[in-house]
Amino acid sequence: MEELKGKEQAKRLKDLGLAVAAQALETEIEFKRKTVIAYEHFRYVTPEKITDFNNKIKEKTHKDHGNGYSTYSTYDRLEFVNLGIYGSIPPENVLQDLEKAKSMNCFDKFEIAKISSVEVRPDPILFGVIEGCPDRFYISQWDNDVSIEDILQENEG
Repeated sequence: MEELKGKEQAKRLKDLGLAVAAQALETEIEFKRKTVIAYEHFRYVTPEKITDFNNKIKEKTHKDHGNGYSTYSTYDRLEFVNLGIYGSIPPENVLQDLEKAKSMNCFDKFEIAKISSVEVRPDPILFGVIEGCPDRFYISQWDNDVSIEDILQENEG
């Protein structure tokens, strides 16, 4: 009901020549619609949880290297890759979960979360993203490199 009133208000503003205000209201309405669906149907990861996870994994995997002439450090971190440029084919269950998430029409894009380091680690997590919302929404995962349980407690998100 509130969304309908908002759409009517946006149409009224547009009809009155307030195009920028109408567009801003439409954008706000669409953002609310998307986030209501996403928070209702998917677990989510806050930016703070990602920072905490990255701090933990950095501490756990940090290594200093040196050959007597130069030194450097390496560590692992969680990296987000746009689904469109991800080069591997996820397992069938992840593809099905992605299709279901796409059918809800609430995400602007999807990202793969994987561990980035000097070693290649092919075991990612699939997240949904809503532009303007800082949280990422867990869709699915495969293998055991990093899992949603590594980032969130069972009752979180």
